[in-house]
Amino acid sequence: MPRSSDKRERLVDSAKTLIHKQGFNQTSLADIAYDSGVPLGNVYYYFKTKEDIASAVISEHDEGIKDLMRGFEETEPDPRKRLVLFLDFANEMREIAAKYGCPVGSLCQELDKNRSALSDKIDAVLIFQLEWVTEQFVQMGKPQANALGQKLIASLSGTNLLANALNDPHVVEVQIKQLKEWVVAL
Repeated sequence: MPRSSDKRERLVDSAKTLIHKQGFNQTSLADIAYDSGVPLGNVYYYFKTKEDIASAVISEHDEGIKDLMRGFEETEPDPRKRLVLFLDFANEMREIAAKYGCPVGSLCQELDKNRSALSDKIDAVLIFQLEWVTEQFVQMGKPQANALGQKLIASLSGTNLLANALNDPHVVEVQIKQLKEWVVAL
C-alpha cells in the first residue's frame, strides 16, 4: 500500500502532466485524482483547492529549473558552455514542446490572463531563467548582458510556441542550432 507522501507526490506529478497537456483551467481536481489513482476525497487532505495543487506544481517547476542550472554551474566552469548546455536541454525537450508547448511558458500565458498570486509565482520561474541566462552573459563580459539574456529567452520561448503551433519538433532543433551558433560566436 502506498504511503501518504507517495499520494501527494502522485497528485503533484499528475497535476503537472495534466496542466501541461490540458491547461490549468481545463484540468479539474477530479481529473488529477483519477490520473494519480488517489480517491477524490483524499485530494482535499493534501490540497484544499486547485490553486494549492497548482502552487505545488509551480514549485516543482521552480525546483527543477534551479537544480538544472546548479548542475550546469557545478559541472561546467565556462558560462558560454553553460548556455550551450541550457540550449541542449531545451532541444532534448523538443518533442514535448511541439506537442504541448513549454510547461512554464504555457502556464505563464494562461495564468497571466487573470493576474493572481499563481501568475506571479510562475512568472518568477521564467524570470529566474532570464536572470540566470543574463548572468552567464555578464560572466562572459558582455556589456549588454540584459539585452542578450532577453534575446535568448524570447527566442527560445518563441521557438517553443511556434513548434507547438506547427506540431513540429524540427522547428526547435533548427532554432536551437542557430541559437547555439550565436552564443558560441559572441
